[in-house]
Amino acid sequence: MHGVGSRNKLTPSHARLYPGDDVVDVAGRALCAVHCLPRKELHEAYEMARRVSARSARGGRVVDLCCGQGLLAQLLLVLDERFTHAVAVDRRLPANHGVVHAALVGAFPSLAGRVAFVQARLDAVAVDANDIVVSCHACGALTDDILAHAVDADARVAVLPCCHRTRARDDLRDHDDPAAVIDAERAQRLRALGYAVVVDAIPAAVSPKNRLLVGWPAGVAAVFGTSA
Repeated sequence: MHGVGSRNKLTPSHARLYPGDDVVDVAGRALCAVHCLPRKELHEAYEMARRVSARSARGGRVVDLCCGQGLLAQLLLVLDERFTHAVAVDRRLPANHGVVHAALVGAFPSLAGRVAFVQARLDAVAVDANDIVVSCHACGALTDDILAHAVDADARVAVLPCCHRTRARDDLRDHDDPAAVIDAERAQRLRALGYAVVVDAIPAAVSPKNRLLVGWPAGVAAVFGTSA
């Protein structure tokens, strides 16, 4: 078994890696038992959820777009009781999303009845200003679509981008880190639309695509934390 960034699926034999009583260990043992989730996905979602929770001074509904198994939304509900419920949205939900959800409900009974899974395009789900829109590794331009969907509703937003589209950008060819340039542009667009933005990161050992953008409308800046 490799480290926390391993793409290998967690299996019952890996439960020994999660001996403690904190959220990631309890979730880890539950997910080991169902043998269907890569280890890195657990740690990506946990590390992102932990940082988003630390920066939020208010709850509301979590809207997890391009959600996969909805792990990010569920861990946010577990880590921060201020979040009341969640909707996890994906154009095509993985077949095992129900297995993952059942395992987490078994480990965290407070999740029962608080997560709705929706198979739909991301723009088919209405978002309002009381929501927080989140997404972990929505590929390429999907991250931009998610940011736009949140901005249209004046909602808080947090994204962990991946698969940056750099090939069509001649102006990025001489940059050492073109993905960083694209994410800086995303942050600047949010600021130009009246958002306050913090650029954070999850550990690189979990994923090299680790840059986290967190934004909130100016009207809620006073109740949104500023330290992770």
